[in-house]
Parts: sequence; C-alpha cells; structure tokens
Amino acid sequence: MTRLLVVHPKPLVAWDRAAALEHAGYEVETCPGPAHADCPILSDQPCPLIDRADALLYDASLGSTAEMQFLAAHLRDAYADLPLIVIGAEDAWPATDDPGRVWRVPDLGTTAQLASVIEEALTEQGMAV
Repeated sequence: MTRLLVVHPKPLVAWDRAAALEHAGYEVETCPGPAHADCPILSDQPCPLIDRADALLYDASLGSTAEMQFLAAHLRDAYADLPLIVIGAEDAWPATDDPGRVWRVPDLGTTAQLASVIEEALTEQGMAV
C-alpha cells in the first residue's frame, strides 16, 4: 500500500484530506508543518514521518517564502527520490533545477484528480506500488 505524508497546518483540513486519500486506498499520516511544529528538516535532520512515506503532499500556503525555499532545498537534498506534490499557490514553492522532481497541483480539485497526480509522480520516480 502506498504511504503518503500530508502536510497541512489545519488539523481538520489535514484529517479530511487524509480520510479522503485513505478511502482512495492510500495509507496516510499527517503533519502540521514547520510553521506549527518542530521540523527536523529545518535543522538538517532526517524526518521519521518522511522516512516512512512513499510521497509527500505539501500545502504551499505553509510558512514564509524564505522558510519554504530552505525547506525545499533540504527536502530535495535529503529525499531526492521522494515524490513531492505541492498543492495550491503554484508560485509560492521555489522552482528546482529539475522541474520533474516536484509535481504542482494549483488547486486541490477532487480526490480522484489528486490520486492521479500521486500515481503519475510515483510512476515517474519509479516508485509505483
């Protein structure tokens, strides 16, 4: 079963998103993000939640632009093969040298649409399960 980590600062939104993705067949954990919890990535440490995930879904409205740039760089360094799916605020997440490493979803859309992006990311990263 594909394991996802959903990062969202609002527990109710994270829970709703996780429940919908679980109904779609994924195993899901949630995290409130660096703006609301100590983030090991921001301290150059591995993240046990990310370590267990096959893909990371990150709400781009989290944190400041500087924090996101720092987080993006460290995520790509520490978890280069992990599909990173950024939801919302397409311009807020910094561009990477390899745009295929980050999948952007400008609007959440339906769970089916999000699942389609997740599967595309996993397939392109060679991680389809």
